[in-house]
Amino acid sequence: MHESLTLALLQARETAMGYFRPILNRYGLTEQQWRIVRILAEVTTLDFHELAERACILRPSLTGILTRLERDGLVSRLKPVNDQRKLVAALTPEGLALYSQARREINEGYSQIEQQFGKERMIQLQQLLDAFNQLQP
Repeated sequence: MHESLTLALLQARETAMGYFRPILNRYGLTEQQWRIVRILAEVTTLDFHELAERACILRPSLTGILTRLERDGLVSRLKPVNDQRKLVAALTPEGLALYSQARREINEGYSQIEQQFGKERMIQLQQLLDAFNQLQP
């Protein structure tokens, strides 16, 4: 059992993404791009370090992903007035509109999972994952 934990987690992720990948494809977004858009929709602006950490994306990869999102008009990079050395990312109005539209479909995917898996089991799974993610290797 211990050796299969990481594989089971990967398989669970793939199962979950099966509900969402078609939606993201319709919007021309990768999973990583969606994570960035979703996070920025929740917090308005975020510095690169914090964004990379929250999105579980390595900083070198984040730069390329943000470049593509910026090229597509969904994200802008800003220098805060109080610290010109720092860069933050923010959604553009177009990015926020895309998020609002895609989020409705993503919520439908979550509803499908909940119908098939059960609401109580979903709550339990989320609680277990939250506790597991608090472990310090």
